Amino acid sequence: MAGKKTRVLWLNHRDIMHSRAGGAERSIAEISSRLARSGFQVSLYTVNDGILKEHELLHGSNVHRAPSNMIAHALVFKEIKDTNPDVIIDDMAHAVPWSSSIFSKKPVIVFFRHLHARTINGQLPLPQASIIKLLERMYTFIYPNSVFVTESESSAFDLERIGIPRNRIRVIPPGVDHSLFRPMPKTKYPSIVYFSGLRDYKRPWLSLNALEQAQKINNAASLKIVGSGPTLEKVKEASAHYKNVAFTGRVKDRELSAIIAKSWINLNLSTAEGFGYSILEAASCGTPTIALDAYGVSETVQKYGFGIVIKDMHEFGTAYEEISKDIKAWSIKVRNSAKKFSWEKCAREWVSLIEREKRKGSERINKKVF
Repeated sequence: MAGKKTRVLWLNHRDIMHSRAGGAERSIAEISSRLARSGFQVSLYTVNDGILKEHELLHGSNVHRAPSNMIAHALVFKEIKDTNPDVIIDDMAHAVPWSSSIFSKKPVIVFFRHLHARTINGQLPLPQASIIKLLERMYTFIYPNSVFVTESESSAFDLERIGIPRNRIRVIPPGVDHSLFRPMPKTKYPSIVYFSGLRDYKRPWLSLNALEQAQKINNAASLKIVGSGPTLEKVKEASAHYKNVAFTGRVKDRELSAIIAKSWINLNLSTAEGFGYSILEAASCGTPTIALDAYGVSETVQKYGFGIVIKDMHEFGTAYEEISKDIKAWSIKVRNSAKKFSWEKCAREWVSLIEREKRKGSERINKKVF
């Protein structure tokens, strides 16, 4: 598929082993491991959470972890020089741009997850949030010639709004591990799962309202809230007034998959997403999603038939009843829709793009890179 000597440097603030790794880090692991198997020499430059090794071979990729975010950005020039990649991937999963195009004339692909301006209020103090918003509006100046990869048309539209020409935007949908996220027998009574993150912009506390409405229809309905995060204690405190609520904390992948697959309904209550990984993973397990209408989220659910979008929480009971009265049919429907997604297909598109950008870089006038 690809030339054996193609060197890729992937920059992100976390890798899959980080204690706070999420969907973005899963996608990096899935794609980079396939790049490595295709003959690429892949280096990941990430940040240590304090307990990981500084250097590690992970799924075929050489991982170098900086001690902190600040040091990672301060030394990114040195990392580029030491690695001497053919192509650099600046991953924007965690807002602050790596600005590789300023430090190097090597081709830079920007992996744009979603517009942080939509979700960052309340997550950071106002001055820092304002800086992030300003930096996002400056992408067209920071990356004047780079290709931007995103996972949904919603995010592509956001890129156009901040000035990135459409001809420099490539939409590559994510994949899903169907061997991990697979159907299992559902629980005897209707069960709901929430596993899309415990942060304010994802509004996990609304899952308790969903449970309340479900129990008006079926008193035995239950809710499992998976994961950890800044709003965990807030949700736990609110849950004291509800029955049949369980908090699992962070769990291993196999346990997570089993929880999702046995559930009848997955919740997504986020204010915005680039592409809802949890929605796709639930669908692969045969579990439909009820989601609040939100930028990026609605596209994922409606475009691919992964469940039902509601305008506000007052509509949850109706959607819940529609799914729970024929959960078998819904389970088959969303599973079949999810089968269209694969990490192999996603990685092939990345291979093609990286090779194209490498060729474009080699065709430029031979100049000293650093």
